[in-house]
Amino acid sequence: MPRSSTSSAWPSGKRKKPPNDMSRIHVDRRRKYPKATNEDQNPFAFSGFLPGYLRLLIFLRWTVYKCPHCGHVFRRNFWPRNVWLGPGERVCKNCGQIFDDGSREWRELPLLRKLRFFFPPLAIGILGGFVVAAIASLFIGPRDEHSWPIVIIVSTFGLIPVLALSPIHLTQVIRSIHRYNARAESRS
Repeated sequence: MPRSSTSSAWPSGKRKKPPNDMSRIHVDRRRKYPKATNEDQNPFAFSGFLPGYLRLLIFLRWTVYKCPHCGHVFRRNFWPRNVWLGPGERVCKNCGQIFDDGSREWRELPLLRKLRFFFPPLAIGILGGFVVAAIASLFIGPRDEHSWPIVIIVSTFGLIPVLALSPIHLTQVIRSIHRYNARAESRS
């Protein structure tokens, strides 16, 4: 059945409301403040066509996090989907509005986000590289020159980045737990 120019474009006969100024702001149902907006920056996307080592600039990218009210940049991050510990509410330095910056307290994080906090992808990549090199050395080298204890020792070198960051991460987790407990006590 063809529609006439006077009939509504929507099957139910209801017209869709035009978006207002607040339509671009996403409000999380668990939080009462709008979420921060993020924008991926990749200014060197075409550097793959450059000669020599300038091609490596293609890997230089970052994410910009902005206030949902005024667009003021409050954080730049070179690793996407990082886990940030904090109360989750931030006051914009530019407009003074409160918004959800994406950080969560330790007790609010699910298990996989907690693991990502302690084992970031770069550290996992370094560990994986050492493990692959250690196992490859078993198959490439002569049998009498390599043994399993050497493979285990080389593999544990990959844990150095994780072990170096552990005291820093542990202090952040302890502070987050204290903040969460203090906020829970103030509510009750």
